[in-house]
Amino acid sequence: MSDERLDILEAAIAEPVAEQGAVRIKHIKLSNYRFFHGDFELLVDGSNILIYGENGSGKSSIYRALEYLTSKRFDRIADEKNIFCGNAVPQIEFGFNNGKELIVDPDLTELPAGFDFIKGLSVFVPMLDYKKLLKVHFTTVAGAGNINVYDMLREMFRDFPHKESGTLSEIKNFLVYIKELEELVNGPLLGEINKLIGFFDADFKIERFIFAMESAADGRPDQTVKIEIDFKDNVIDNYHAFLNEARLTSLAVSVYFAAIKAMLGTLKEDCLKILVLDDLLISLDMSNRLKLLDVLKTEFNDFQIFLFTHDKELFEIYKNKMTWEKYEFYVDDEAAIPTAKVIKSTSEIDRAKKYYKEKEYDSCALQLRKGCENFLKSYLSPKDRLNKKGEELDLSGMLGRAKSISAGDLKDLLEKIDTDRTFILNRLCHDDCRGVFSEELKDAIRGLETLKGLLK
Repeated sequence: MSDERLDILEAAIAEPVAEQGAVRIKHIKLSNYRFFHGDFELLVDGSNILIYGENGSGKSSIYRALEYLTSKRFDRIADEKNIFCGNAVPQIEFGFNNGKELIVDPDLTELPAGFDFIKGLSVFVPMLDYKKLLKVHFTTVAGAGNINVYDMLREMFRDFPHKESGTLSEIKNFLVYIKELEELVNGPLLGEINKLIGFFDADFKIERFIFAMESAADGRPDQTVKIEIDFKDNVIDNYHAFLNEARLTSLAVSVYFAAIKAMLGTLKEDCLKILVLDDLLISLDMSNRLKLLDVLKTEFNDFQIFLFTHDKELFEIYKNKMTWEKYEFYVDDEAAIPTAKVIKSTSEIDRAKKYYKEKEYDSCALQLRKGCENFLKSYLSPKDRLNKKGEELDLSGMLGRAKSISAGDLKDLLEKIDTDRTFILNRLCHDDCRGVFSEELKDAIRGLETLKGLLK
């Protein structure tokens, strides 16, 4: 690879720097599109977005709508009309903080003038779901050898710049193309992938991408690219059969994240930076799920992140780990037509205050108890949240563990909250209201607010 192209790639994967005044999405409005009958608007306001959605509640429709920002074609929206909307036309509206609004409907044939800040999204394609991850490590053939990722890499880097041909996909000479692709992925990109893997697991890395020509089933030559894994200084064949699910997922996430950063870095103009993640973490335990947040905070701190999940536990833990606008999607069972019931998620403290004001003290105590549990889950490591039998600690156990590793004001506050748990929260949560006064409950609210601040 030429020095010039090495410079391009090295600049592409450099540490991100948060931008001032970057373009962000402010709202997404769906009309008669996929799950959504009629009009539905999601207020984003330039923030990171965390969405929990039960199955069939419409979160995947939001994901698919965002895909249009990465597309060069818009005609498929005509086939994505809500089945209950009759002759109505499906439409998606994106509003941005620069005052622009993009309307995607069956009449849109190309990106209108004035939206150059979106064009780059079709280059680095920041959409990632579990189906894409499977391309790195899944095969339906029993006893198959290492997976061929050539098609995946070819698609990832089709628009990577090439001095003579424009982009890699425009190189006419196949041997030249393969040489350029091999130098790209086994060069600085490989180091970036391994750096990302290191966030999750220090025991393995990609040794290299092996390029070779092999005979296909019909006897014709077939280009292959296989991943050689180094596991604790041992070369591993058939890595998809050797690595566990957590390592396979972290491998796939790291490959895609490195490619997104590399392709973004090749753009000459500023671009809307979004990262859209849909249920990536099915195969990761909680420890590795928390490590993904470290990757997002460190490597994508200048992106507007949309994270979708159907895992309520993950949602509850993640919502206190980053600054998000948080939404919960449910199916409205009482509606004649399938409809989403969307709740803007508020904190347990805010809900506790609401119930306190309404004199619903038992509900207030329940929210305080839940809030305390979630704060402690965020504070304690996954290992510290388990007892000697490997079982999840209850609130009393987590408070005891937190006190044992704390000191000073935090430890004093945890002692007080443990007392509140025994004499206030437990009684109200177990239909025992003897001797509980409103001022004591108000004091418990203040204590939890202070705990939130100290744990941050």
